[in-house]
Amino acid sequence: MAPYTLRWGIISTGWICTQFTQDLLVDPKSRSVSDVSHKVAAVGSRSVESAQIFINKLKSAKDDDGWSWGVNNGLLDDTKPLGTYDEVYNDSDVDAIYVGTPNTMHHQCAKAALLAGKHVLCEKPFCLNSAELEELISIARSKNLFLMEVVWVRFHPIAYALEEVLRAGQLGKPQRFFGDLSFDNKMDTQDPSSRLLNPSLGGGSLLDLGPYPALWAMLLLHRHPLNQDKNPKLLFSHQTVYERTGVDLNTRWCLEWKGLCQGLLSTDLASFGLKTGSIVLQCEHGDLLIDYPPYRAESFEIHPKPDLASDKEGVQKASRHHHPIAPGNYGMSYEADEVARCIRDGRQQSDRMPWEESLLVQGWFDQIIRDGNTKLKDLRGTEGQ
Repeated sequence: MAPYTLRWGIISTGWICTQFTQDLLVDPKSRSVSDVSHKVAAVGSRSVESAQIFINKLKSAKDDDGWSWGVNNGLLDDTKPLGTYDEVYNDSDVDAIYVGTPNTMHHQCAKAALLAGKHVLCEKPFCLNSAELEELISIARSKNLFLMEVVWVRFHPIAYALEEVLRAGQLGKPQRFFGDLSFDNKMDTQDPSSRLLNPSLGGGSLLDLGPYPALWAMLLLHRHPLNQDKNPKLLFSHQTVYERTGVDLNTRWCLEWKGLCQGLLSTDLASFGLKTGSIVLQCEHGDLLIDYPPYRAESFEIHPKPDLASDKEGVQKASRHHHPIAPGNYGMSYEADEVARCIRDGRQQSDRMPWEESLLVQGWFDQIIRDGNTKLKDLRGTEGQ
């Protein structure tokens, strides 16, 4: 039986759109996939010329580039370079839209695509606020369309492996969680109008980096077999304001899953995170440490408790586990496969990345921004427009 082929329209032509589109062009067999495949039907940009430049760069792949398979097999031969996003939304050859625009444009682009009858995969953060997200979900539900936030790590090999570790119960009940994603972005050397520094573009560490410690908290705590709390509380938060532009230089927030444990999450644009243990889950019988970077982790370690807290029934020996992304894939291909399967099967949302979990994380961010003192407090969404 021939694989189901999903025809994509790409919105924007920046770095993240390049990574995603390259992964669409990698041979699915490289990641042991045979039931779905992908085609790039159209690319939308501010002009036909810039869309064509994007396509031409993809076509210039070297033989050892993973996406050269798609180029050599004609997957870009009929790709349309379009000078407006609306042309992509209304193209009859496009099934699904990938939204890779700046944060402040996610809602309006996703909404326009849904209203045009297209399925949508939207980059994180899904929206600027919960009201925007609720509107998108309402439209998707009413029009029977698929909608999902880009949280690609949920579909990586390591995520499934860790799920098995937690299900096996060898670590016991969680006791506390630490999750961090931080970069030393040399902020004072950056253009204040750039994406990370500009509040009007949704800049700062929380919206750009925050989805990653949040996703690990969701995977390791919210989805833990012992968790019964489906509405964890944000206990407190702190944001350090970067005075030059008014975005958050760093953010810290504490969550509680009642009856399970608490988690401390952080983001920072002035310091790199730990190479080993950027994500840590401490449990009653052993500790789990996930390697940096948390947005593309491939290895984790399991450690016994210190000698002074020895547990004869717990983990007795440290172990290291490696679950790499398939060669030639950057890592976004797994998520694209999930989208294709959901659309093929007539599903509106993914069981591994459901709307309720996106709404939960979005709600945390809303409260953190309200309680902070950054210029993002003054940023208004485009819901209802």
